[in-house]
Amino acid sequence: MNKGHRVIRHIPAPFHGNVGMPEPRATWRVYNLTPYRVLGSSVQQALKRLGVDIEERIIEYIVAESPRPDLGDYGVPIARFAKKYGVEIEALVKSIEEELRTYPHIAGVKRVGGYLNILLDASEVSRQLFRAVQTDNDVFGHLRVDKPLRIVVEHTSANPVHPLHIGHARNAALGDTLARMLRERGHIVQTRFYVDDMGRQVAVLVYGAKLLGDLSIPRGVKPDHWLGTLYALVHTLADIEELKKELDKLKQENKLDEYREKLRELDKLVAAASKLREKEPELFDKLADAIRGRNPDEEISEIMRSYEFRRDEEVVKITRAIVEACLRGFRETLERLGIGFDKWDWESDLVWSSLVGKILEEAKKTPYATMHKGALALNLQPLLRDPVIRSALGVPEDYEVPPLILQRSDGTTLYTTRDIAYSIKKFREFNADKVYNVIAAEQKLPQLQVRLALIALGYRREGLNMHHYAYEMVNLPGRKMSGRRGEYVTLDELIEQAIARARAEVEKRSPNLPPEEKQKIAEAVGIAAIRYTLVSVSAPKPMTFNIEEALNFEQNSAPYILYTHARAANILAKAKQRGLEINLEEIDYNAANENPLRRRLVLQLLNYPYVFVKAADELKPEIIVNYLNRLADTFNKWYTSGDSAINEPDPGKRGYKLALVQAVKTVTANALRILGIKPLEKM
Repeated sequence: MNKGHRVIRHIPAPFHGNVGMPEPRATWRVYNLTPYRVLGSSVQQALKRLGVDIEERIIEYIVAESPRPDLGDYGVPIARFAKKYGVEIEALVKSIEEELRTYPHIAGVKRVGGYLNILLDASEVSRQLFRAVQTDNDVFGHLRVDKPLRIVVEHTSANPVHPLHIGHARNAALGDTLARMLRERGHIVQTRFYVDDMGRQVAVLVYGAKLLGDLSIPRGVKPDHWLGTLYALVHTLADIEELKKELDKLKQENKLDEYREKLRELDKLVAAASKLREKEPELFDKLADAIRGRNPDEEISEIMRSYEFRRDEEVVKITRAIVEACLRGFRETLERLGIGFDKWDWESDLVWSSLVGKILEEAKKTPYATMHKGALALNLQPLLRDPVIRSALGVPEDYEVPPLILQRSDGTTLYTTRDIAYSIKKFREFNADKVYNVIAAEQKLPQLQVRLALIALGYRREGLNMHHYAYEMVNLPGRKMSGRRGEYVTLDELIEQAIARARAEVEKRSPNLPPEEKQKIAEAVGIAAIRYTLVSVSAPKPMTFNIEEALNFEQNSAPYILYTHARAANILAKAKQRGLEINLEEIDYNAANENPLRRRLVLQLLNYPYVFVKAADELKPEIIVNYLNRLADTFNKWYTSGDSAINEPDPGKRGYKLALVQAVKTVTANALRILGIKPLEKM
């Protein structure tokens, strides 16, 4: 076995416990039958007898599927271990074979070059698998940790100035899925949304409301949508006003090159303003008249100071009303995706408490305190001399971290300063062992600075156990987005578009269903398509959301997996109608070896507990997505091959096939729920 390997990375042990649901002992047994565990354990023990002590996970990491069935099912490159540790390969093979003989489901062992391959006994695997599926049912595959951790997952945390868009959707889908995986793994998880009501963006909206003299949101308009329009109008008009002042100054100073450059910027802004006026001409004109000749930049800064320091009654009232209205829109959108939060943390509450002030006082007393660009800052570079810190934070040796400014010259604090205080709050309020912040990859430096600042201020445990779960941006084909100019596709629009496309597909495939049933299915499929697609690509990789691919009923999509589950459910429903039951004692388990697709399917099902643990422990939901795609492909090939379960005349073989269908349905449903998707019984 030397080419075409598909490597499944290792997940650490131990793996089960009892937190909030029956302990999946049957699943635990199946987990220990997976080829990754079997080969990992066997090679480790064999090496140990030969005087080599190596972690099992290192071996599991390189276990791979065989590219050819005649070579075996799975294998491990033993030659590399023999060479690295100076042991005789023949002695190693003999020792591994002794270990493998202790497993009743290993049908054969074969050495091919530098690889040692195993052949699994599909009938014995089936016996263990079907029993576990029936015993554990809706928790099958979901092994619990022995020692659960208290974990905070902060995600989405969009600025409350315009509706959620596709970028926020990836954050929300990833964050919610991480929380689901960790909970199912047995950890105690709290989800939090950070309400950034003190940033300049919210101040721009408050400025707009003050210019209008009224914050009445029109009836029938979703509040976050209307506020997004207002935000874009005010921001663009304010930018135009400030740019005009710059142009006047440059003209007076006779700086013609800079003048021409700024003039081009003004032309672009005027074009953007013209587009915005087409949407809301009356509102645009009212704002344009109100802002003309003013100093918007200065007035917006004054609003920020009034809110943070003076808590001006009028400013507080308007700000809170605006943010609450926007959050109502957020909640409505997120609820459609099945996403909610345990805690909503307002940044202003944090600042108005003593915690931010305490951070500033502590910072002044540390040896890392410095002045940078005339402002209080922390010099964090010396901390990276500590190899433990550098390793824990994943910082290269030659990486230079700029000083972290904590407070502006006017006394206002920066968002990173408030992030330090918020990080402490998350750990302390929940007594958290770990905190995961789902934040865009472009925030890598600020997130690193916050972690280092925590350590510098004496919060070492918090700094080392806070993690930036970074994700790259998601784009729509041919679309550029800018919240300041009102150029974005809202998540609400995307959801409606997905549901409409799903409805058309349901109409085509199931024309006889009642209209309300069609709509129910269309909504479930459309929303599932969005969630599934957004977690299908590894978080550190950028992605383009293609709605046609997301709603492809034929392959690698939520509709495809849901259709597979519904197909399995339909087979079992028909069997029940005919009075056919699954009795594990009457099954002919030898039926596993009579058909290559049956055999492949049962071996894939065997690996689900391993796949789940790996995905949950490595925080990689795309592993579950990839697994589901492969499982669905195999099941649908088997279904269309004509190897019918219901019409099988032999009772023992029929029982085997129905149990195989039941296992596919159970595993598919359990994996979908981990991704926040409700399985459908029919489509």
